[in-house]
Amino acid sequence: MPTLRKDRGNAWLARVIINGETVDSRFFPAGRKKGPEWMAARKWEIQRKKEILEKINQDRRILSGFEQLLDWGEKYLAHVEKTMRRQTLVEKQTVMRDFFSFCKENNISGFEKITKPILVTWLSEVADERGPDRANRYRKNLLAAWHWGIDSVEGFPQDFPILERIKPFQVDSEERYVPPEEDVIKVLQVASGQDLVMLLTFYYTGARRGEVFRLVWSDVDLKGGKIRLVDHKGGSGKKRVRWISMHPTLVDALRWWEEMRPCKVENVFMRLENDTALGKPYTQRLKFLSVLCARAGVKPFGFHAIRHKAASIAFMEGGLNAAQ
Repeated sequence: MPTLRKDRGNAWLARVIINGETVDSRFFPAGRKKGPEWMAARKWEIQRKKEILEKINQDRRILSGFEQLLDWGEKYLAHVEKTMRRQTLVEKQTVMRDFFSFCKENNISGFEKITKPILVTWLSEVADERGPDRANRYRKNLLAAWHWGIDSVEGFPQDFPILERIKPFQVDSEERYVPPEEDVIKVLQVASGQDLVMLLTFYYTGARRGEVFRLVWSDVDLKGGKIRLVDHKGGSGKKRVRWISMHPTLVDALRWWEEMRPCKVENVFMRLENDTALGKPYTQRLKFLSVLCARAGVKPFGFHAIRHKAASIAFMEGGLNAAQ
């Protein structure tokens, strides 16, 4: 109940008392008991107590699923903001934002869903789109956040961090090898079926590995001769979407593959090795190109080398803008 305070000119003191302690208070103008001023003070006490109790209950509730992940991330970044440099904070904010975006897009609803294959997929996408060195920095920052969570967050998984079992990506400090066009042609000639269609997609679009692996049929406009590529190379890692024209050879190849694919799934390219994996999209193909290069008798190169080859051809034909 509001208390009359004669020392404050007969003002009414409204208080919120929880477990015998005053947690909030406010003065209201003088007036008669149960008059307008008193009623306003009493109404404030009731409403404010309700708000505080709701906040307490909210803070006490057990977080579940994706909320636990976000809570961990927010607490870790708050710790970083207090203890580390601004530049370090910005880097870690980028890593945590990108990781949580990946989790949300892939329905990873809690710590128990974070497995080694999931983390390998995420880091491989980062390596493909931003380079192996950046992927290694992402791995290092997320691992630091994970170790902090083990020590500082109640209920955080105490298992050995999965990231410790994922080796850093190899960073080639030497100049990247770009194969001569005749070597790329030789590899195309020894490929067949879906493998050939996939390589033609790399060759004629200059796309990154992740962009090709993530392709779905709604990204392919065979009638209009266009293909949609999606990456995260926009400002601050934002998603970037662009439609590009396809070479007629690629249009024919994709049209053939759409008709001949063994099962009708949304993703364009699919795993074919066994019934269990049949139809699932690729996340990586570690020995795919090395086997084809050996069969073609050429120096080994990877997916990114085809991207560089496509860029160099575009530059020769259309200049810098075409290559970009």
